[in-house]
Amino acid sequence: MILGDSLTQEALSTGSKTSTTVSPDGAIRLAVALPDGAVQHFERPPAATCADWRATELEAPSSGFIFNEPVTEQWGHALTLIARNSLT
Repeated sequence: MILGDSLTQEALSTGSKTSTTVSPDGAIRLAVALPDGAVQHFERPPAATCADWRATELEAPSSGFIFNEPVTEQWGHALTLIARNSLT
C-alpha cells in the first residue's frame, strides 16, 4: 500500500470529526481529526476526480509533517464522499 493510502486508511478508520473547505478556485481541503489530537489534511485540485486526492499536512499538538502523497482512486472515492457530506 502506498503512503497516501496508508495515511487515508488510518485517518478514516480512527478519525472522529471532519471538516471541508473549498477555495475560491474550487480546490477542496478535507481535515480529519485523529484521536491523539492531530489533524490529517487531504487536498484535491479544482475540477479533479477521485484519483487526484493527495495526503498533505499532518498537524500534531507538538509538531507536524508535510506530505504530498498521492491517494489511489479507491481511497479518493471515500474522501470525495466524506468531503461532499461534510459540506452539506
